[in-house]
Amino acid sequence: MSINRYSTLAVCISLSLATSTLQAAGFGLTVQSASGGGNSATGHAMAEDASVMWYNPALLSSVEGTQVNGGLSIIGADLNVQNTGSTIASAGGGTPVIGESMAEPGGISVAPSLFYKRDIGNMAFGLGINVPFGVSSEYEDDSFARYEATESQLTTININPALSWRLNSKLDIGAGVSLQYGSATLSKSVDAFLACRKVASLGGTTTQACTDAGLTSTSNSTTDTDVSVEASGIAYGANLGFAYHPTKATTISVGYRSTVKYEMDGEAEFDHNGLENAVSSAALDAFGLSTQDTTTDLDLPASLSLAFASQLSNKLTLHGDVTWTEWSSVPEIRIVFPDTPAEDSVTSLEWEDTVRVGAGLTYQLSQKTKLRAGVAYDPTPTPSSLHRTPRAPRADSMWYSAGMSHQMNKKLSIDGSLSIVVPDDTTINYTSPGSTDYYTRADVEADAFSAALSVNYRFK
Repeated sequence: MSINRYSTLAVCISLSLATSTLQAAGFGLTVQSASGGGNSATGHAMAEDASVMWYNPALLSSVEGTQVNGGLSIIGADLNVQNTGSTIASAGGGTPVIGESMAEPGGISVAPSLFYKRDIGNMAFGLGINVPFGVSSEYEDDSFARYEATESQLTTININPALSWRLNSKLDIGAGVSLQYGSATLSKSVDAFLACRKVASLGGTTTQACTDAGLTSTSNSTTDTDVSVEASGIAYGANLGFAYHPTKATTISVGYRSTVKYEMDGEAEFDHNGLENAVSSAALDAFGLSTQDTTTDLDLPASLSLAFASQLSNKLTLHGDVTWTEWSSVPEIRIVFPDTPAEDSVTSLEWEDTVRVGAGLTYQLSQKTKLRAGVAYDPTPTPSSLHRTPRAPRADSMWYSAGMSHQMNKKLSIDGSLSIVVPDDTTINYTSPGSTDYYTRADVEADAFSAALSVNYRFK
């Protein structure tokens, strides 16, 4: 007996690996502080504050004194997703999905961060607490995309202690470990007419019972079953880095973050709006259409960053960054249902590795004020429209950033930044794998921004 495509979210964990248009490559939050946000995350080789440890722990040795940096990043995405021919499963005749043809699933999210640094002998210690991955999006219950996605929320919290050693005047090395907690809520709709007919074909009810319950046509949002999965897990990783100073005016930074391995446990809950009148509770349990446990293993990709900063004059610094992310390490998402006869639910991603490239300038306007600017090209790991889902209609993007830092006094400074993100227009041509084979076809237009505010306090 197999009815897993009706009983669970076939792509429920795909959110963990794909986010809204604003996110870097697949799902990572690019901006971890306002100092980095002001130059499109290209200036961390300058080591201006403790947040630099996120990019390379070795750069902690270049941060002066004992400091704490706290801030907020505000992330907004304006998505317009226009239906261009989405259809229901072939079991229902492959007819057009009935529902609102325009969706705006974007929104605004807030991500906090806190970084601390202090010297210990010839070493520097750092502690970072931040949100490396996160997204929130929502489609209406009567949207054309509801059979793929309604609600999508992902939040992660990263705790990252690290140490840096200054080996000599030219070379620093650093290392750290990461503990991450992740939680996700992912929802979609299930066509109750098709689910009822499937159960009837397997002897769990009758077609007459389906008709008597009012399940007489496909793509009826008033009788759809709403399915929601909540999952969470703990993951571990490590980061390493080297910082080379060939001259007093130039720094070359190499930072590496390892794969982070999640083992996520969750529960799928079902809210029926008609199906329960045609199928008994026992049959709903037997066919996997009631509350059940889910598990999945996620190996989030490693990344490698090469950055530089070169002081061209006493006021102007040029900096740049190239970051490679191993998205090819995530070819699919496989969800297992250990307590039911349902088969594994598999989402084929076929993502490709990405290389993000950017450059920027920092200008010392006065003794107390710095100005920053940067631009970056941020490609998508999605290889084609065939693997672009409504949960994450990600496209290649350009980042245009500006920021400012002002020293309030000897100990306190404030940073602010704004990034305008310009994604390419793109399309969705996604077919759900398996027997449901819903086909979502849409055009996507998007605009996004990232604003950040940080406060940096130096104790001594």
